[in-house]
Amino acid sequence: MSTSEEGARKETAVPNVSPTSIMTNTNEMDRLVKNTNAMNGSIESANSTGGSLASGATDNSQIEPKVGMVFCSEDQAYSFYNSYAKRKGFSVRKDHLSRRRDGSIRYRHYVCSNEGSRPAHRVHVARKSRPIERTNCLARIEFKVNNDNVWVVNKFMDEHNHPLASPNNSHMLRSHRKKLPVQRAVLTKLDGHGVKAAQLHNFQAEAMHCTEDAGFVLRNQCDYLNTDRMRELEKGDAQFLLEFLKAKRSENPSFFYAIQLDGKERLTNCFWADAQSVIDYAYFGDAVTFDTTYRASGYDIPFAPFIGMNNHKQIVIFGAALLLDESVESFVWLFKTFLAAMSGKQPKTVFTDQCLAMSKAMTMCLPNTRHQFCLWHILQNAPVHLPSVCSSEPHFQKEFEKCIYTRGLEDDFHKEWENFITKYGLESDSWLKDLYAVREQWALVYHCNSFSATMTTKQWAENMDGLFKIHFYRKLPLTKFIIQYLKALVQLRDEELLEDYESRHTKPILFVEIPMLIEAAEAYTRMVYEDFEYEYKSQLACLCEPVGADGTVYTFRVYMPQKQCYGLVEFNPSDVIVACSCKKFESTGILCMHALKVLNNNNILYLPSRYILRRWTKDAKDEAVSNGHQSAIASDNQASLTLRYNHVCRKAIAIAVKSAVSKNALDILEHGLDRFIAEMEKVLHNDSTRKQTEDVNVVNSMPQNPLGTSQVCFNGFDFGAKRA
Repeated sequence: MSTSEEGARKETAVPNVSPTSIMTNTNEMDRLVKNTNAMNGSIESANSTGGSLASGATDNSQIEPKVGMVFCSEDQAYSFYNSYAKRKGFSVRKDHLSRRRDGSIRYRHYVCSNEGSRPAHRVHVARKSRPIERTNCLARIEFKVNNDNVWVVNKFMDEHNHPLASPNNSHMLRSHRKKLPVQRAVLTKLDGHGVKAAQLHNFQAEAMHCTEDAGFVLRNQCDYLNTDRMRELEKGDAQFLLEFLKAKRSENPSFFYAIQLDGKERLTNCFWADAQSVIDYAYFGDAVTFDTTYRASGYDIPFAPFIGMNNHKQIVIFGAALLLDESVESFVWLFKTFLAAMSGKQPKTVFTDQCLAMSKAMTMCLPNTRHQFCLWHILQNAPVHLPSVCSSEPHFQKEFEKCIYTRGLEDDFHKEWENFITKYGLESDSWLKDLYAVREQWALVYHCNSFSATMTTKQWAENMDGLFKIHFYRKLPLTKFIIQYLKALVQLRDEELLEDYESRHTKPILFVEIPMLIEAAEAYTRMVYEDFEYEYKSQLACLCEPVGADGTVYTFRVYMPQKQCYGLVEFNPSDVIVACSCKKFESTGILCMHALKVLNNNNILYLPSRYILRRWTKDAKDEAVSNGHQSAIASDNQASLTLRYNHVCRKAIAIAVKSAVSKNALDILEHGLDRFIAEMEKVLHNDSTRKQTEDVNVVNSMPQNPLGTSQVCFNGFDFGAKRA
């Protein structure tokens, strides 16, 4: 350990916080984590750039490695190469080490983490094999150490045989995401006092949300008002909401929001979507889940997020709304506003809960969109409408789930439904009668041709439910609700960034090396490839029988032995076109086992490009979006006030940490700060004098109610009023 590191650690020792103060004062815990992590980021910056090269250079932030470069210590040599690796987009691993007889180091090699290959005997050891990262990359740096412990670059190779990480996710590489001792000590202390792991993550994430190089995997592009400033806005929820929307718009001009005011200028409905949400919709807005089952704040206001699925099969939020109620008028306003934000692009399919008003509004505003009821909501409503049978029959819920999730032909569904109704004697139940009457809006057999992006699965519904339970676990005040919404947005985008990195920089282990699987692994993301491989493995157990032919089109019956379901597959060998009666490709964008069996039997070794849906590939977001979304992409990279603030804070803390070890250095810093503060106050005063007062108007992008009816406030209350 270097002397500078020892001094830094002494100055940043973890404060002795009692269990009582931690468990009862979350503000103090929040402050503690923020302060200590801010210091950690600064210490890391100081350690990585503070040392000078023996050759006389004082800044290694942009220097390229060269043979003959000289360093004073192992820490300095490694720090230099690791910093270079982060800029270039690869991770460093310590490799060969040679020592003299006295134990001192003679040679040390650092290599790219993709160097070498995985040993053959380890490929199938794990229960679930880890993706392959090593690609036999030859990039490396080799040091020779003389008797005076001077480290000299003896060899340098900079050519890589794999994609390099972009600047946005280079901090996720293994050698660039280590926590410092103070961070680990704080987390250990909090954990020892009973703080949950999820809380530790949230506190740390909030403290580090703009410090990518502090060893924490979080994006810094989601800047939001901190908790302390939000608390001051609790005088009126409406005022807070407007301030929040204005602040987000000032940070990014492409932040979209629209509000409705009633005749008394009171806030009614509100919708917002940030630039990234608009961009995400341009890529993945083909299937949307719209859910109004959660209520925000003590006013019981419906919270209505628009949610989709990205190319990693993860949740992505396209926008959110707070509504007056669930009336036709409110839904019409919302759907028209949503289309305005998304440049008029309608989704192919929208999944909602059962709501007559919503259905009417969707017919009016989204005529080209297929409207389906969410099976998860139907399943969750069963205990409400059928309490006696659900409580008395232990297998009822499971069999009801099997019934409503029936796939195949319409006759299969009708047979399953009749058997279920008869078994439990529910022929006269009104709720089930009404449900069956609208079966074409929820039964899967009627939606084979509509794209769902696998949103009809129970797993997707459970992921959605988990998101709400984690972040919106109770009826929060509007201020805290917005905070939780933004935290959820940060978490989802962080998870997407991490999965995107994993998909691009690792390779799945193929169960058999064949061209079709190799091609699929190269094109698809990790999660989608797993689905494709499952279908390919399943086709191996299928039998294929020719049924007939019509010109150049041949029909095959593909089925699994001892199973009733089958697929009728039409195959045109001249154009390599395949279509199955199960319609899996049409609904999910992934070829089914039946189609793959026919391709395999006809010696089609490669996956036809028409069956690789771009939205499921690693490059799904590399394609330029339509003109309506280009401005959002351009302005999304603009520096915000929050980013500038955090940038200055990191510099200031780094200077404070360095100067604290020396009284003379600290005196110089304090005198300099006094002078800087005086000059800054003078500049701010001059700017304030020149600044002209501007009238700030809340622009209502939808000033008139679409149906011409009057607009009223939430449940008859002004947002700023308190409910008795």
